[in-house]
Amino acid sequence: MKTKNSILLILFIALLLRLVSVNQSLWMDEAISAVVVKNYSLLEIITRFAPADTHPPLYYMMLRLWTLVFNYSEISLRFPSVIFGVLTVFIVYKIGEKFSKKTAIYSTLLTSIAPLLIYYSQEARMYSLSTLLTAMVVLIFLKKQWLTLSVLILLLAMTDYLPLLVLLPFWIYLVSFERNKKNILKFIKASIPTIIFIMFWFPTFLKQSLSTSSYLTRFPAWEKVLGTASIKDLLLVWVKFILGRIDFENINIYLLIIVMATIVFCIPLYYSIIRYKKIAILWLWLIMPVLLAFLGAFFIPGFSYFRLIFVLPALYILVSYGISEMKYGKIFIIIIIFMNLSFSLIYLLNSKYWREDWRNSVTFIENRLKNDEVILVSYPEPFTPYVWYSKKDSIYSFNTDLAVQKGGIFTLDYLMDLTDPNRENYEKLEEIGFKNKEVYNFRGVGQIRYWTKN
Repeated sequence: MKTKNSILLILFIALLLRLVSVNQSLWMDEAISAVVVKNYSLLEIITRFAPADTHPPLYYMMLRLWTLVFNYSEISLRFPSVIFGVLTVFIVYKIGEKFSKKTAIYSTLLTSIAPLLIYYSQEARMYSLSTLLTAMVVLIFLKKQWLTLSVLILLLAMTDYLPLLVLLPFWIYLVSFERNKKNILKFIKASIPTIIFIMFWFPTFLKQSLSTSSYLTRFPAWEKVLGTASIKDLLLVWVKFILGRIDFENINIYLLIIVMATIVFCIPLYYSIIRYKKIAILWLWLIMPVLLAFLGAFFIPGFSYFRLIFVLPALYILVSYGISEMKYGKIFIIIIIFMNLSFSLIYLLNSKYWREDWRNSVTFIENRLKNDEVILVSYPEPFTPYVWYSKKDSIYSFNTDLAVQKGGIFTLDYLMDLTDPNRENYEKLEEIGFKNKEVYNFRGVGQIRYWTKN
């Protein structure tokens, strides 16, 4: 009863933390989710939207059904991710139980206050769902419940591509550690529905790949946004895993915190390594997907820390297992709790680290926009979050013919480093007589410029 009450309390804390500041403005990718689920039917999400996206459609379909009941506010759009995040904490507890009671309690507590998991539990995207499904897949694999495993792997494949890399650790574990031919055969059978789905979905996946490739050809700098196979991006995965989305202006302080946090995490991990046979599946879950994604990024960009958060529960379970095996483990659990809670609260309570502030920036512009003025952006289409929050039909991709007819123009620097790095469109405005009179700045959106001919 005492353990049950402790877990319920931890889950309640996890829920509370994920509700703090959850109503902040939607950013670009979240606005895409919002527009899709508002404007497309379930069938259209599959047939019209998915071929131009980079993910399978299950998350969008789920969010579509959710919003039909709970509408389209920021809180409503994000609340499914909040639920998935809290459920992930519970599944981590169930996985930890497979190794020891202390491991279960410690890992549950750490994941409940983990900075990066909290951040993506507050985002209207599929990453919280894919993390939950991955954790469930691992738990059911350990229980050897093959029919349930078959369903969960299929759901995972229909949610996100990269987490499917967790299947390779299962193969390695079955072949190298269990060496049970019956279980290998059962795992093959459990994978059949997913294989059938992949065969069915492959033409759409091919369209998605070609669309991404075409976009990269048009805007080569976009490769850096997607994530490349560089040492910098590899190190960034570790830094964001332990610190979350925050940073510090003083680079020396930032580096010192990174080094100290790394030491605190690595000592318990060492105790996990020396007992690796008992927890081999956790090490495989943590390392193999990251390694494979890194190698894959040499050919297809996409190596980003947020795409890999489905391995983060493995890190916390490993750390917790190491702490449970240490003589002075309680000291380390207290230190990591303090770090996780501190980094999480810095994000939650400081708007500097929140998402792009489109809600206020759109209101700001449209309160000043006159009848003979327009908003122009250096992007193939109007920014989705601007359209989402806008009450006026006045934003367009850059067009000199349209600009010359106007008395005033608002422009946004957002993504210009990728689509117009030399600011050629601004030079065109100056050539037709416009001058940049005022510059405003909004979090994440960047600089908003006001141009007139006077």
